[in-house]
Amino acid sequence: MWKLLLLCGMISAAPHENINYKSLNEFSLRLLDNTYAFNENFGKSNFAISPLSLWSIFALLAEGSSGQTCLELIKELQLPTELRATQALHLAAKKILKTQYNDIILKGQSAMFADCTLDIHAEFCSAALAYDTGIYSVDASNTTLLANDINYYICVATEGQILNAVREENLNNLRMVLIDALYFKANWTHPFDPTHTREEAFYNYQGKPIGTVNMMHHKAPHNLRDALHIDAQILELNYGTSEEFSMLVLLPIEGVPIKQLLNSLAYCPLDWLTNFRDEDNNVRIDVYLPRIKLSSQTDLITPLQYTGIQTIFDSKRAELPGVSDSPLYVSSTVQSISLEVTEEGTVATAATVVGLEDRVLGQRFEANKEFVFLITERRTNLILFAGVYQDPFAV
Repeated sequence: MWKLLLLCGMISAAPHENINYKSLNEFSLRLLDNTYAFNENFGKSNFAISPLSLWSIFALLAEGSSGQTCLELIKELQLPTELRATQALHLAAKKILKTQYNDIILKGQSAMFADCTLDIHAEFCSAALAYDTGIYSVDASNTTLLANDINYYICVATEGQILNAVREENLNNLRMVLIDALYFKANWTHPFDPTHTREEAFYNYQGKPIGTVNMMHHKAPHNLRDALHIDAQILELNYGTSEEFSMLVLLPIEGVPIKQLLNSLAYCPLDWLTNFRDEDNNVRIDVYLPRIKLSSQTDLITPLQYTGIQTIFDSKRAELPGVSDSPLYVSSTVQSISLEVTEEGTVATAATVVGLEDRVLGQRFEANKEFVFLITERRTNLILFAGVYQDPFAV
């Protein structure tokens, strides 16, 4: 049984109507690049992440950090140095995660499960509550019950898409667990006709066939352009009648490996995204896109360390005095993703769990080779999900 820990206090952030998400997107694309490099060591080719979900948790922890830990979080998360601007950015991102139409649902939920013996500072709780983070007091020593409670929370938040985000053995010695869950379900603005779906060959970047996929096809108006400075061709597939969200499919130009494209995304200016959206290039395109179904669970500590976030994971050096007087560090950061792309649309879910311990022809676009995909909110360009499809299989 959960016990709600009721605490008073709210953040009063300066209103910002024109929030710029450029820094958050830069963090997202660097994280995607680093996650690919990490997964490559284990032969994992297809994966997806929600950088926004991860950013939300660590941006909250940044408010309770100090010293080198604080400096690293501000720098690598690219947070504004002024607290009220950071809070405005965080609140604005949270506001986007409350979208619901007949053909688009986007919702985000976050929670803090804190051991009942852990004395959390009221200011940190106020920050969590301001970002709509539920706070629960639990017996963290009862890992069986805690695992059940966390998995139930995530299951409900992701509409049953993610069932077993944590295991009992993952929760040993934890004093606090922070959770952020996203659920996105949307129909294409221009659906694919299932009768046109065919099994077709899929190739690597060298043009060698490596398997088959169920390739969807339609002809409809889309934004399509070449972005040679990032070595890619970009197609935008919109969602819903409102067209507020879209999937960007980034196909490397001939001979360019996915690793090179990811590196370009991580380190080139984001002008390609702004210019792409500004140009009126909406013409009828013959589109070929594989049906995709993937589930991945990724330990994101190493990818975050690649970005330069180091000390918060160090049991001897982490500085989180604004969270609690008890010395804490982040000992685990796991994100579970479930994503399905079909003729009708896309269902994507994410659950990020962070555990803290005590210290110690004409126009044609054919995605028949490895590609990167991004799900974005079109008005702000905010990246919600990002992933790589490299290993073909028919679904």
